[in-house]
Amino acid sequence: MVFGLALAFYLLIAFALSITSTNPKHLVCQQEKEIFVASNGVHLDLIVPRQHLPGELADELELPNWVNYIAFGWGDKEFYINTPTWSDLEFYTTFKALFLDSESAIHITWISQKYPRWTAVPMCDIQLQLLIDYLDQTFKKGPVNNILEIEASGYSAYDKFYEAKGNFSFVQTCNNWVNEGLKAAKVKTSIWSPFDQGVLYQLKKKNTIE
Repeated sequence: MVFGLALAFYLLIAFALSITSTNPKHLVCQQEKEIFVASNGVHLDLIVPRQHLPGELADELELPNWVNYIAFGWGDKEFYINTPTWSDLEFYTTFKALFLDSESAIHITWISQKYPRWTAVPMCDIQLQLLIDYLDQTFKKGPVNNILEIEASGYSAYDKFYEAKGNFSFVQTCNNWVNEGLKAAKVKTSIWSPFDQGVLYQLKKKNTIE
């Protein structure tokens, strides 16, 4: 009974804050560039065209020449590595990710072409730099400020995992990490969105710098 009420309250707050828009600070610049947000039906990624990445970060990610877009996802490290498909989902892994402190990871996917299902997010140079800073600050760094690759197999030959800052929880989910990135870049988005649909709902609206 108590769990049911708590879950109902959580879903109600999630819905209310997902459909309530932020009010980003006014920026004087032209939105001539774009990044993308993509969902697999549950999980969101931020997708950045290769030409928008700083050379140092692109070099550290060791991108093959054919890569034109890079998808950035964030989440619980153990969940990412041990749950490559939904059929691999286990109760303890899910419970630990949602309710216990555990390490996080950034999942990088190499992509050659743009897909129609992606949602475009217009940005100006200032916004793009703010987003790149947000991504860079999410990586856990080594002794010479280097990003740290996790020695674990990706889901395919086209993805890798890296150590990340922060802890996944039912409050700070993979989708809210994307939402916070959009906030950091002064994009109008949800106040809080633990699920993918809140962010996608906001991005259907015309994102302009107000």
